[in-house]
Amino acid sequence: MVGVRAASLDTPALVVDVDVLQANIERTADIARAAGARLRPHVKTHRMLAVARRQIAAGAAGVCCAKTGEAEVFANGGIDDIFIANQVVGAAKLRRLRALAERVRLAVGVDHAEQAAMLDAAFRGADPLDVSIEIDVGQRRTGLAAAAAAAALARQVLDAPGLTLRGVYTHEGHDYAARDAADLDRIAAQAQRQMLDAAEAIRTATGSTCEVSMGSTPSLYNRRFLPGIDELRPGTAVFNDGSHANFLGHTDWCAATVLATVVNRPAPDRVVVDAGAKALTSDRRGPSILENSGFGVVVGRPDARIVSLSDEHGVLAAPDASAYAIGSVLSIIPNHICPCVNLYDHVYAARRGVVTDVWPVSARGQSQ
Repeated sequence: MVGVRAASLDTPALVVDVDVLQANIERTADIARAAGARLRPHVKTHRMLAVARRQIAAGAAGVCCAKTGEAEVFANGGIDDIFIANQVVGAAKLRRLRALAERVRLAVGVDHAEQAAMLDAAFRGADPLDVSIEIDVGQRRTGLAAAAAAAALARQVLDAPGLTLRGVYTHEGHDYAARDAADLDRIAAQAQRQMLDAAEAIRTATGSTCEVSMGSTPSLYNRRFLPGIDELRPGTAVFNDGSHANFLGHTDWCAATVLATVVNRPAPDRVVVDAGAKALTSDRRGPSILENSGFGVVVGRPDARIVSLSDEHGVLAAPDASAYAIGSVLSIIPNHICPCVNLYDHVYAARRGVVTDVWPVSARGQSQ
């Protein structure tokens, strides 16, 4: 496939513009450097060793994973500093975690006393495992909202022979719902203040050091960081997607697109393509400021909107369906690139519309 025009690929196909990708990687690294923070990108977005190696080369200190299976794949690929920003529970996973910690510098997340006790038991007789305490700064998913509760859990971790305390972390993912730039600034500042307060409460209660790790692309792009933020863990910034285009106001930073073929024009105002939920996902995130934002952004076709998806078909509303030739190929920016990448075995890397490489999705399906 190397050397062919990307537009000639069989569809659906996931294509990454290498130049846009590299610009995104370098921009993210520049933002972290300007903030005086360590960069640890979240690889759940791309699940590709080829991309992670580019991020490390640009200055990332290590990677962040969502699942133990992801971490194993990246460790096997030579990445030796990994944070699993999630709670790891279950006997089988704890055995895998201990084996993984023998090979790489590893940390995992906790937000409950029972999790800490399980990890402590699993790591008795081994080198202590680094843990970070998750703080809920507003997403209302996991994490501890109260600084006092975080300090109490920190004391338990420090008393456990099998564990050491690295710090606190969060995913301020509710920033995707920001209404405008001022609202994003408010959400980001509140999240940082809460994290710094939690870290200070832990330091005061325990006398221990406590790192502060933040992780969300919208807040990263806000570019305002309070002193004391030690680490940034953006994920989607490596590709960006339709959700990011909504708050950026443009698609210039969107590196990944799904190619889809027009297969039918069943009505004067309706076009059908061969990319459905199994190619794009059915995610719709955040408020839309782009006119053609539905189940993805159709590149170069502001008149078209993807109004519905079934498993294998995408339905576009278009005022003049006759302008879409059957057999023609469209490029679609997915709304949420992270689950989209996981739908593909490989990604076509392209430069100026020509395929330059084929990258395996190294950790595809590694969700255990």
